[in-house]
Amino acid sequence: MSRRHEFLFTILGDVVVLSAAFFISWKASAINTAVISWNSIIGNFIVLVFWLFLFQSFDLYEPRYKIQLMNEMFKLFRVLCLGAIIIIGLGYLVNIDFIKARGFVPAYLVMLPSIIAWRFFWRGLVGEYIKPQREKVLIFQNGDAIENYSHFNVVEKVKLAKVNPIIPTHLLNRNDVEGIVIESNGHHEREIFSIISGLTDTDYEIFISPRLYPMVYQYFLVQKVPESPFLKIIFNPLSHWDQFLKRVIDVVLTLFALFALWPVLLLIAVCVKFDTRGPVLYTQKRVGYRGKEFILYKFRSMISDAEKYTGPVWAGKNDQRITRIGRILRPLRLDELPQLFNVIKGDMSFVGPRPERPSFVEHFKKTVPLYNLRLNVNPGITGWAQVKGSYDESIDDVKKKLEHDLQYVNDMSLRLDLKIFLKTVLTVLKKQGAH
Repeated sequence: MSRRHEFLFTILGDVVVLSAAFFISWKASAINTAVISWNSIIGNFIVLVFWLFLFQSFDLYEPRYKIQLMNEMFKLFRVLCLGAIIIIGLGYLVNIDFIKARGFVPAYLVMLPSIIAWRFFWRGLVGEYIKPQREKVLIFQNGDAIENYSHFNVVEKVKLAKVNPIIPTHLLNRNDVEGIVIESNGHHEREIFSIISGLTDTDYEIFISPRLYPMVYQYFLVQKVPESPFLKIIFNPLSHWDQFLKRVIDVVLTLFALFALWPVLLLIAVCVKFDTRGPVLYTQKRVGYRGKEFILYKFRSMISDAEKYTGPVWAGKNDQRITRIGRILRPLRLDELPQLFNVIKGDMSFVGPRPERPSFVEHFKKTVPLYNLRLNVNPGITGWAQVKGSYDESIDDVKKKLEHDLQYVNDMSLRLDLKIFLKTVLTVLKKQGAH
């Protein structure tokens, strides 16, 4: 069975069970409208969209071969409980008493066991009797080969030497390849890291052989592939739901900050304008998610055309290019406040690796192994590296910060974002890591 057919059957079964529960609820309620009416049909549609969005957000439509059945059943139960809490909360806000209105309790008594039973039967059937479509992969290898490829549909085997440091695009575009398997005898670590880094801005799944386990554990989050000796590299540990929540939190915090700080923004703008000649805002191209360039906004804290004769260079301590108002803004990170508009636009997040300039990024990609990995999440106004270190002044600083950025990418969570945000406040108040 193809993944598309599996997905369609799964979502169709969910729609049937959820709709049945809704109409049972409607019939058992105190609503004086026929079960089959425009009101009930529209209501059912809204409820379906809510539940299917929730299921998708919590990755309940993953292909069967990627999940363990009992783990999905427990996740499904938690999602159903969360959905009930959300519905009750929304009902409370609009003065709906589900207990008095009846219907809600009967519907849940029907839906909860029904959808769990349906999912258990269907996913169990798919896993036990229906052979899933195997993932099409390219194998990049050196040294001894592993013969256990039962989990994959191998399109082609290529020597690592032929794809280092650049993977030919015709290899990736051939035969609808979905993943890359890297086999190695454990040597050529730098070359393997270079290949993995080069694939971070693609949608290909990357699997590594057992001999590479010790090499990747310290840099990547990995996941065991069922019934296979291979591990899958995870570049972003956040679920779709957590990514959605992170974006919602970013927007809400940014709107609140703009509302609260607009007098400060206005005052800084006036001070910058009258301090030295030049624009109030300083704009600069930066590299964001998966290498996409965007325009970053800052309050100008240096003289105009500060890099006219030097080209892109790092700011140093006692930098003569910094203006009088800049020496006040930079230690307190107030020059970064216009980046709130970058967050609203979606170019940045509140928390993430700091975005760097394109010329620096191209240089770092060539000289710093795994630098590409930090581009696999949205850049941030502040980040783990910012509360741990200082401004970049050398390539050694970049390497040290990369370690912190990779740690953030692998351990990324909403709780960690909150921790970094609070540490940023302390760092700013102490005027650490800025000049």
